[in-house]
Amino acid sequence: MEDDDSASDKLSKIACGEPLTAAEEIARGGRELAAERLAREYLGSPSIKMARELYESPAAKLARDYANSPAQQLAKQVALGLGPAFGAAEIARMETMRKMLEPSAALAAKLNAIEPLAIDHARLASIGAIMPSIDPKVIAAIQGLEPLKIGPSLASAVSQAQRAVEEAMRPLRDIGSMIKEFEEQQRTVRKSLLASLAGPFGDIAKTSQWASTLGRIDTPDITKVLGAGLGTVVDDMRDAIAKTFIGSAALDQTKMSAMLGLTARFEANFAATHLKMSALAGISEAFDRRSHFQLDAYQSLFGEWRTRVDLPENFWRDGRVRKRMYREAEVDEGLIVAEPGMALEIMIESGLTAGLRSEANAVAVVTLGEISMTVRSRGTSKDAYALVGQFEQELRAYVERKLEERFGPDWFKLRASNLIGKAKEIRKAAMGRGEAFASLVHFTELGELSGIIQSTKNWDEVFGDVFVEKTEFDHDMQKLIAVRRPTMHMRRIDGVRLVEVICVVQRLSEQMTGDGAWKLAAESDR
Repeated sequence: MEDDDSASDKLSKIACGEPLTAAEEIARGGRELAAERLAREYLGSPSIKMARELYESPAAKLARDYANSPAQQLAKQVALGLGPAFGAAEIARMETMRKMLEPSAALAAKLNAIEPLAIDHARLASIGAIMPSIDPKVIAAIQGLEPLKIGPSLASAVSQAQRAVEEAMRPLRDIGSMIKEFEEQQRTVRKSLLASLAGPFGDIAKTSQWASTLGRIDTPDITKVLGAGLGTVVDDMRDAIAKTFIGSAALDQTKMSAMLGLTARFEANFAATHLKMSALAGISEAFDRRSHFQLDAYQSLFGEWRTRVDLPENFWRDGRVRKRMYREAEVDEGLIVAEPGMALEIMIESGLTAGLRSEANAVAVVTLGEISMTVRSRGTSKDAYALVGQFEQELRAYVERKLEERFGPDWFKLRASNLIGKAKEIRKAAMGRGEAFASLVHFTELGELSGIIQSTKNWDEVFGDVFVEKTEFDHDMQKLIAVRRPTMHMRRIDGVRLVEVICVVQRLSEQMTGDGAWKLAAESDR
């Protein structure tokens, strides 16, 4: 039997790629250690080579830089059905390998250094952190600060984004036989990619998706589904896309979709829904939000429907009643019949929201200011309620900041005096239960926040420039307030209301982020 030092020397040579002596080769041919063979196959595998390359890549460096961001919670909350599943046998096998691969500390350190990409929106505000050469004007347009122009610079942005994600996802290819330790790194990189969708990369991915969908639809189909007026506008966008995404740019666009798992071809009864969502996504970026084309695109999907708090009780209890009312309002038929998970997948595929899909799940990423939330196809109701709850917190903080900046620390007394008594009673009860002191606005509900914003003086002096159209804002808030009804938490959300909620939250969040910038642009001398 070989002694320990001899075996260790051979393992060291194998690990370093050094040739063995003739005697060692003979001994090896006659009686190879199982651990030695495992070590050689492991260290020489394409997966480990990819891991070494990944460690030195700009994407991995970015991941390490962002690893300690306060927003790392998003990467942690994602549940793609890929959680650890180590049994005693696997743990024992890993420990044996770890000992036999000495010295392997350096490689382990490198693998462990590839941490989830945390979402620090302040640092991600400049896309240059990920793709340095992208035109800032294109980024501004993609992020909704100005209408998007479909041209060569957009194709360049998509191509560069594709290359960045390809770099980050490289170790996820050809890893079917990888050991558990490296599977952990696979999960980490996947979560990092999902986290990055909360930043500007997600905006580019959305744009790529709707452009891809519109680019492959024939003109007669567009006019048939969207009507003559809206169809003409979308067809013009389609022509611009066809001229922009050609050659390598088209290939990069396809690769990006594939790496995000977004390659679905939906059944015929969902094809029109897919097109309508992509049209809404594209028009929302290519046209000013006050354009009637945005309303036309929204109505092509939802008709005259809007969820509100005064709907009859049987609407909430009976799915048949809901479908009848949706059809009467001319909601898209595919959206009516789609299960919530399917509706979410179509949203992601169409570019109406950022996200990705694995074999087990589809996950949308919705950004609310400095916070991002995930909505999973396997947990739509719970995640949708959590999304609305988080939006309520963001809206409350926004209202407090805007009114305090304008009217000082006593703004609640000056601008929401009708709510003082109720808010004080709620705060008193909360503090009696041991909760910490907080300002009165923290003891208001979503409907009361809506009332503060829409009060005549507050709207005219503060919020009108942000949310623009008061009736539309009221309708949007009613849709969210209806979801926040106490009884709703016991009921499953359907596809129509899921898509409606995500659209409303994204629209209002974008308006809050813009903070009335559209008016400054409109009044500029340029």
